[in-house]
Amino acid sequence: MNQNTIKNELNLLVKGQTVLQGLNPSVTLDDHSRHGLVFRNTSESTIPSGNGEESYHEIIHVFSDQAEEISLALKFKIYQDIVFAYIDVKITNERIQNRHKYLAPEGGIIIHVAGLGPVKGLMANYQHKDWWTRPHFSTELETLPERTQSFLWKTDEEFYYYLLPVVDKVYRTELAGSEQGIDIKLSSYAGGYDECHTLAFAIGIGENPFDLSKQTIANVLKKLNYPTLLREKKRYPEMLDSLGWCSWDAFYHEVSENGIIEKMDELREKELPVKWVMIDDGWLSVEDNRLRSFEADRIKFPKGLSSISTKLKKQYGVSSVGVWHTIAGYWGGVHPELAKKMSDSLYETNSHKFFPHPDANKGFNFWDAWHSDLKKQGIDFVKVDSQSAVNNFMMYQKSIGEAARGAHASLEASVGIHFDQAIINCMGMAAENIFNRPASSVSRNSDDFVPGEEISFKEHALQNAYNSYYHGNLYWGDWDMFWTDHEEDVQNAVLRAVSGGPVYFSDRVGETDTEKIWPLIWGDGKILRADQPGLPTEDCLFVNPNHDLVPLKVWNTSGNAGIIAAFNIHLEGKEVAGKISPSDISLLDGDKFLVYDFFKKEVIMMSANETFEFKLQKGGVALYSIIPVQDDVTAIGLVNKYIVPKTISQTDFINNRMTVQLKEGGEFLFYTLLPNLEATINGTAAKITPMAESTYMIDCSKYTEAVIIDIFLGK
Repeated sequence: MNQNTIKNELNLLVKGQTVLQGLNPSVTLDDHSRHGLVFRNTSESTIPSGNGEESYHEIIHVFSDQAEEISLALKFKIYQDIVFAYIDVKITNERIQNRHKYLAPEGGIIIHVAGLGPVKGLMANYQHKDWWTRPHFSTELETLPERTQSFLWKTDEEFYYYLLPVVDKVYRTELAGSEQGIDIKLSSYAGGYDECHTLAFAIGIGENPFDLSKQTIANVLKKLNYPTLLREKKRYPEMLDSLGWCSWDAFYHEVSENGIIEKMDELREKELPVKWVMIDDGWLSVEDNRLRSFEADRIKFPKGLSSISTKLKKQYGVSSVGVWHTIAGYWGGVHPELAKKMSDSLYETNSHKFFPHPDANKGFNFWDAWHSDLKKQGIDFVKVDSQSAVNNFMMYQKSIGEAARGAHASLEASVGIHFDQAIINCMGMAAENIFNRPASSVSRNSDDFVPGEEISFKEHALQNAYNSYYHGNLYWGDWDMFWTDHEEDVQNAVLRAVSGGPVYFSDRVGETDTEKIWPLIWGDGKILRADQPGLPTEDCLFVNPNHDLVPLKVWNTSGNAGIIAAFNIHLEGKEVAGKISPSDISLLDGDKFLVYDFFKKEVIMMSANETFEFKLQKGGVALYSIIPVQDDVTAIGLVNKYIVPKTISQTDFINNRMTVQLKEGGEFLFYTLLPNLEATINGTAAKITPMAESTYMIDCSKYTEAVIIDIFLGK
């Protein structure tokens, strides 16, 4: 990577390609005056490797206003495949006793970029609401939405480029389109700053877009000294490996102990093994939209939470019970009456709202008092909502970085002590939340599933798949609850199957369709969870399945096999056409693959780069397992489960025998070209049923516990 200056116009070059063209900084002061800056000089140096640091080339461009009262240094640390951009700003005030000039809280620093070179495709993730992000597709930079916090593009070359804005200790960086290009904006959201010294953004380059986002984010976190924020370094909550039920879409704010028990009676009768229950919004004692007490609402829960948690565990086989609250206590914060009792651990804003103190040591006392009480009542985990409201409460009082870091540190310290770090983060996809949770591993990945709205699933699936491109490197995505009795119930179930995250539903009393759940779980309630957060396939990255006549394809892995789910989410319901190939999943090894079509019950033999075409009608869904072919016989798995390869615990080959271990029984499928087959199930002779050419099924559905299948191969 290198840098050059052409006609006083700064350009960042990456491997001979102009990546950032026409860099032009400006500063906005708190009196709303915007000051263009003049380029003054450039210094360059090469820093040798040492202390665990690779060698890099450093270029510093210095700017100032005409009066030289505002100085700005734009510093690039240029490595082989990534560039880090730092901003240093200093405002010189003539006399300390005079009224000072300060950076504007919002957009105080703007780096204008005139172009990116020839853009072949573009996918950005932006905050369309305070709480959530969604994808944006275009080749026109001017259309880039405000509050963009992840930005991928490709040029005519084979390289992808990924620009990641950073939230540091004070400042948040974000992107937005402008009349001619894009603006890189830095904001503290607090007044009184006459300096800025921060890592503003990074740009990575690579041939594989998924490795690119992962490595860019990992390198940024290393620079920020937050390497433990990577998902792969976190622990997934054990309880979320099982099926759950949430009260929200079933009862909304009218949740009660009697209502939950009525629902549990239904699920027990239907023999559905729900292992965790989330008591969502509606259980708390609130007044004027503020938290009045730590106690449950006495009308809805007359005996408190201990009564319902005890019944759920002792009478209904539920292992874990969780409750909902917001990061402010309740939507509007803490009620003044409760605040009087906890004044040392709360922050009173200038508008007289009470929020858990952003000083982590003080804020911890609030959460510790509440969570210790919840733990005593049998509560095992929490869902913490409205997280991106931190800045809405603390704006102009604490910087966005400081407020978010303190809020999350105090919350998670308490969650770690009382709930073994079992927390579902929610409504928290703003960058300041994503960058500042110290240990938690699960976070909602999209706007809500909204039953009754036709467009809901189409938007919901779109957000989850594309948000996962950046969000999934830091968290296992919670792709939200769903209804099993719904016009898009199968689509929703398949989406959760490939999500790699929790599976939970929210049906009203009497409305759970267990047939929609069983393909997702084992008999003991454990879910068949894929290996990582689901991602859009590479050929989907720069197309919009809501508007283009293509399916949304989401890929994942299960051991050495791949999974691809395809959905028709076209907003007008038109037929869509796509292609499937083993090469859609670059992590797979092998030359030959079996592709199992779950819904058509068909097996196709394919080479690594071969493709086949498919079409989906309005609301259509398809699901494919892609399994490397073994020499003599290939185990496919139990075809009554969505994640077919996940059903195989172990496979061994000894002479002319293949031994397959399964956690429980089902319809087991395998592939071989060899004749004269024999099989046993747990040592007893079993029937082998031909299904199609070279494909056979062994029915072991009657077995509810572990199964060992031996297949003896004729030569």
